[in-house]
Amino acid sequence: MMISDQDRASLGMKFSQAMVEEVTLLLFADGGTVLERELTDYVNMMASMSPKIKLDLQSPRDGKNERLRALRIEHTPVLVLTKGDFARIRYYGLPGGYELPSMVDAIIELSNAKTPLSPKAKVALSKIRRRSNIKVFVLQTCPFCPTVARHAHRGAIESQLVTSEVIDSQMFPDLAARHSVMGVPKIILNDNLDITGAVTDVEFFEKLKDSDISLIDSIYG
Repeated sequence: MMISDQDRASLGMKFSQAMVEEVTLLLFADGGTVLERELTDYVNMMASMSPKIKLDLQSPRDGKNERLRALRIEHTPVLVLTKGDFARIRYYGLPGGYELPSMVDAIIELSNAKTPLSPKAKVALSKIRRRSNIKVFVLQTCPFCPTVARHAHRGAIESQLVTSEVIDSQMFPDLAARHSVMGVPKIILNDNLDITGAVTDVEFFEKLKDSDISLIDSIYG
């Protein structure tokens, strides 16, 4: 992915001014495909912009990597944002195009352990009662996708119960087909509630709360 020298300098300054704690980009990739090589170049580029962005490059070893298994990650290549024990932001694809700014924001907000979610969204998020999974299918060329991806990232940062997965539907067509993705952004909440299109952060986490309750009711009802 090509970024101009001017944009690279601008991002470097943004990271320098905004990041507080170190964030590690954990990449599971073997380098055997074009996407894996591009992702490796991508994380190296991001790490070159700030001493507070570290790298951890690991081979999936056909699913036998112990860290990969501990994180219960089933598909690779995958980029995971980590800080200490935190590893709940996962990205399947190359966060370029319109997705680059949302990835930059995720790194900074994880570094600061602070997000700009609205108070009402935080209230809805606080009502989640079980571990919850958010999948957001995106495309690099979709101008509406980053807003929804940010909701997912911020939910994971704000709540220990939430795991966020952003998936490029063009780069992972099998996953897109499995979840009947016909348009993006496509949101899958707890694998039992689908939403297509952009929503506000309040709507997003109200729906996540509803999907959480629905899943509990289906288990115990």
